[in-house]
Amino acid sequence: MGLRRIIVLLVAVVAAGATAMYARSWIEGQQNNVALAAAPAPEEIYEVLVADAHLPAGTFVKPQHLRWQRWPTDDVPDTYVLKGARAEDAMVGAVVRRGIAEGFPITDGSVVKPGDRGFLAAVLAPGMRAVSLPINATSSNAGLIFPGDRVDLILTQTLAGADGATIRRVSETVLRDIRIIAMGAETSDEAGEERNHESAKTATFEVDPRVAEKITLVSELGKLSLSLRSLANEHAEAPPADEEEQSYTWDLDVSRVLRSDHRLTSRLLVLRGSDAQDVQLQQGGN
Repeated sequence: MGLRRIIVLLVAVVAAGATAMYARSWIEGQQNNVALAAAPAPEEIYEVLVADAHLPAGTFVKPQHLRWQRWPTDDVPDTYVLKGARAEDAMVGAVVRRGIAEGFPITDGSVVKPGDRGFLAAVLAPGMRAVSLPINATSSNAGLIFPGDRVDLILTQTLAGADGATIRRVSETVLRDIRIIAMGAETSDEAGEERNHESAKTATFEVDPRVAEKITLVSELGKLSLSLRSLANEHAEAPPADEEEQSYTWDLDVSRVLRSDHRLTSRLLVLRGSDAQDVQLQQGGN
C-alpha cells in the first residue's frame, strides 16, 4: 500500500507540473497576442518625384532635375507623382510655373506642359515678349537651330540706287544675341532625330518689347536669316552702342564682277530734236 501511495503521489506531482507549465505557456501566449495587437502596424513607404535642385520659374524640366525620394503614405496628397503609378519622364519637357525648392515634390500644378494653355507664357522671363518670324530650311541653318539657342538676325535688302535704275543689295546684322524659345511648335531644347526642325515654318524669339517692335518691322523690309552664336562666348560680344558701327556688307564688297571696270555694256540712241547721240551704258553701274 505504501508503494501505491507513492506512485499516486508522483503522478499527481507530474500532472500538477504539466498543468502549471501549460498554464504559464498559455498566459505568455496571450500576453504576446495582446502586445502584437497594441503595437502599431509598420509604416508603408512610397517614393515621390521631387526636384533634385532648385528650379526657378521658367526652367525646362530635364531628367537630371528629378529624383525619387522616400515619403510616408500618411502624408502623400493625390497630386504627388508616385513611383510605380507614373513614369519619371512624365514631367520631362514641362516648364516650371513657380519656383520649386530642392527636395520638394513636383506636381501637375507646379509645372505647365507643352500644349497646355499658358505654356509659352511660362517660358518667358518676366517683362519679356514672344514674337515669331517665318523661316525656311536655309534661313534656319537647315533645321539645326534649337530652342534655347541664341542667334543674330541678318536682314538682306534690295535697294534702288540714287538714279532710280541701279539695283543694289546689302546685308546687315540688325539684332544680336536673341534667344529662341520655339522652332515651329517645338519648345524642347533636346536635340534628336524626332526633333528635327528643318520643317519648321516659324521661329519664336524671347525679346523685350522694344526689340519685338524691331523684329516685326524688319520682317517687312527684306529676307531674314538666323546666324547661330557659339555657346563658348555667349554674351561675350556686346552689341554696338552706335547704329553706325553695326555690321553690314554691300554687294560690291563680295562681288568682283560688280566692282570691275569691264562690266557688260549696252548702247542707247538718244534723240534731242534733230540731234541724235549714241550713249554707251554700263549694266549695274552706279
